[in-house]
Amino acid sequence: MPKLRLTIQSRWQLPLILLLAALLRLWRLEAKPLWVDELYTTFYSLGKNLADIPLDTLRAPADYWTLLDRPGTPWQAAQAVTLHSNHPPLFFMAMSGWLQGVGISVWSLRAFAVLWGIAAVVGVFYLGRRVGRPRAGTLAALLMAVSPYGIYLSQEARHYSLAVAIALFSLVNWIALLQGDRSPPRWLSWIGLNALGLYVHYFYGFSVLAQWLVTIGRLLWRRHRRPQTLPWLLAMGGTALLYLPWLPTAITHFQSEGGTGWLSQSAPLWQTLIMPWLQSLVALLFMLVLLPVEQVPLWVTVTSALIMLGVFGLVLRHLIKGWHREPLLDMWSPLVSYGLTVFGIMLAITYGLGKDLTLAPRYFFMAYPAVTVVAAMALTRCRRWVVVVAIAVGIISQLFISHDLALLKPYLPGNVGRRLGADPQPTIVLMAPQRDSYRARALSYVLAIPANKKDIQVAFTAPASPESWQPILTNSDAIPTDDLMLWLVEPKRLAPFPLTVTLPAHTCVPVGERIKTEGTRQQNYQCSAQRAQKLDPLPAP
Repeated sequence: MPKLRLTIQSRWQLPLILLLAALLRLWRLEAKPLWVDELYTTFYSLGKNLADIPLDTLRAPADYWTLLDRPGTPWQAAQAVTLHSNHPPLFFMAMSGWLQGVGISVWSLRAFAVLWGIAAVVGVFYLGRRVGRPRAGTLAALLMAVSPYGIYLSQEARHYSLAVAIALFSLVNWIALLQGDRSPPRWLSWIGLNALGLYVHYFYGFSVLAQWLVTIGRLLWRRHRRPQTLPWLLAMGGTALLYLPWLPTAITHFQSEGGTGWLSQSAPLWQTLIMPWLQSLVALLFMLVLLPVEQVPLWVTVTSALIMLGVFGLVLRHLIKGWHREPLLDMWSPLVSYGLTVFGIMLAITYGLGKDLTLAPRYFFMAYPAVTVVAAMALTRCRRWVVVVAIAVGIISQLFISHDLALLKPYLPGNVGRRLGADPQPTIVLMAPQRDSYRARALSYVLAIPANKKDIQVAFTAPASPESWQPILTNSDAIPTDDLMLWLVEPKRLAPFPLTVTLPAHTCVPVGERIKTEGTRQQNYQCSAQRAQKLDPLPAP
């Protein structure tokens, strides 16, 4: 009877963990507005680009949502992302098919990533069992289910969760091949999954390269295995051959600056040397716990940071003890070597090419599977309360994230949208992105304007001149004749905003100081209606 109970328990472990992962990822999924990168995903998946945003025309914020309807074909999505972005096409093609099937909404855009985030939990379950023992697989799945980092990747309408899921199943096959299970399905799965991953994200190449380097190193180190080299080289060549059709486009993307300019930071030498390591530590901490540290009082930031460091240090201390007790965890084990190699590739690019890949925690997504499984294997040798702490802080972190108290969206579209729609008076908002790359940021602000703000109109215009400015609007007759409020919003504006803005029937003067937050500049104006002066009657002759 005890054995039967154990079997039933084991059978239900993964389904219950998947249910927990789904609940944490789906809860309040559409509570936050779409931000810049998610809008890029949306436009490209629909086969469109940001040049489709109308200029110099006042429209209600709700009308801008119509830009996100009518998805194109997967082939049109592939063309859009190839021409207007620097990403491989597979995710956007798959997203296009998904949107045609379920419709377009904030929920459906993010639910596609959630689906792959849950698949990643399945993958890490089997990877943990493959490299360790059944309990390691269960703990790895549980850690990924509640990890704020894993939930973050799953709730972004981006391609990271798909890349992580593919990497995990690829690693399962890779470890099986290293362990001697070299059936044709294993070889074909390893080859095909790695090729698919390369068509999802260029950084998936870190995973492929790490697997190849670790494999070659093991073959060279263990001379008795050198006769086995040919099958491995043929498998690696098979992945490269499958990627060959996309290679010319990939080279073109790498030769253009594209969207990577922000990774080239000008900073003092000491900061250039030290910050990547500190940022890597932040990413590692983020995989365990995340409390409010942004847009909160300083004392909250300090308190949250101390609690996070304390929890991280406590768990890490016991993990280190577990590592020493776990015989499979050493520098030469394949998964540890894989994780260290991925991190080494990121540092080589950071220091060698001047592109700091550690700036954004999401770029560690190829190292994330190894970190999770290695931590789970160490936890199998730790006391149960350490596991409880790790699970509890992950769930608490999600409570803060889902209520927009932690992990705020870059450029804070919710904050700006609420500010633009806060005035009870009729409001005109003029968005002036200086270049195309800022259009998504401006649109994210528009789509975040509260739906209950009815008397507001928005137009995308040219930048405002610094002295006085009269915007050219094709439907200026739609402007209310009464007094109103005006907002000028311009990302990265350096010059002062104009002292006077003239509308056809209004003169607008600044109200308050210009706002320099959220990666943009904003200035509020009070617009007074220009009423015709009454003429005195002429005196009698």
